[in-house]
Amino acid sequence: MYADDDQSLLYIISWKGTPDVVKIGRTTNFAKRANTFLTAHHEPLLVRCLCPEDVMSESDLHLRHQSARITLEHFNYTDDLKETVAMLNMSNSFREYEIPRTLNQTGVVDELSSVVDLKLTMNVPPVRISRAELQVAELAALGATIQESAEALNVSEHTIKAHRQSISQKGFMSNFCSNLMKLAVHKILDLERLRSN
Repeated sequence: MYADDDQSLLYIISWKGTPDVVKIGRTTNFAKRANTFLTAHHEPLLVRCLCPEDVMSESDLHLRHQSARITLEHFNYTDDLKETVAMLNMSNSFREYEIPRTLNQTGVVDELSSVVDLKLTMNVPPVRISRAELQVAELAALGATIQESAEALNVSEHTIKAHRQSISQKGFMSNFCSNLMKLAVHKILDLERLRSN
């Protein structure tokens, strides 16, 4: 689904106190973007939709719902827009979720921004991964090397590396092991099932 690290993502967000107004935008790093919103705003962030822009672009969405526009990127969360969000989420297996503000974002605790970014990124669900990518993730979680994974799945090592890179891009974390943990945290990677097999 992703060609490179600069894959553009469409996001639709709102703040907990104003759920009837959404912001529609695009980014190549949603975790950093969300952290900026949370630092600048006093309420938790509601992530309504997050999907690759090749599914629907920001400009297409703006045009489609221009009658609901309030400002350049802010829209009334109308029934029509909710239907579009539901369609996008269904096609991408995405569920709405809330990102609470961290102590660092309230100014109470001085924590390294890189650690805050990592915690925030772990809470962002990954974009849907393919069946082949899930198989590669399961083998990696069991400790299989790239070569062992290639042999087990009867594919080239290049294919395994490409799947691992795609998993990292869809998980928004640069470290492959962290992306495996994220898949487990979000119950995409079933560790209990792997342990019992």
